[in-house]
Amino acid sequence: MPVQLTGDGRWFRPSEDVGQDGLLLGAAAPDELSGSTPVRVLFHLPGDAMPIVCRGRIHEVLLQRSDGDREYTVAERRELEFLDLDEAGRARIEGYVTERLGLI
Repeated sequence: MPVQLTGDGRWFRPSEDVGQDGLLLGAAAPDELSGSTPVRVLFHLPGDAMPIVCRGRIHEVLLQRSDGDREYTVAERRELEFLDLDEAGRARIEGYVTERLGLI
């Protein structure tokens, strides 16, 4: 699902994973978004017309890469921590995750 990140500009990134505490971006956050400065986050859960809106902070994660013969680790700014997600948003995310995992 696409995620809109707003700071001194506006960028879109795909997401790979979402949970109640944050999400993992499918591509690195733009360099213009400092990791220490909160950004505005907006995204729609599949099948949900109402957007999830909150502030978030971007963190680096270590990713394993391979280029044929060798494997190596890179750090990319792809983890987005939710800072002020309200309880209604948390409940919607929990419902989505539970449904996707087939727990209901």
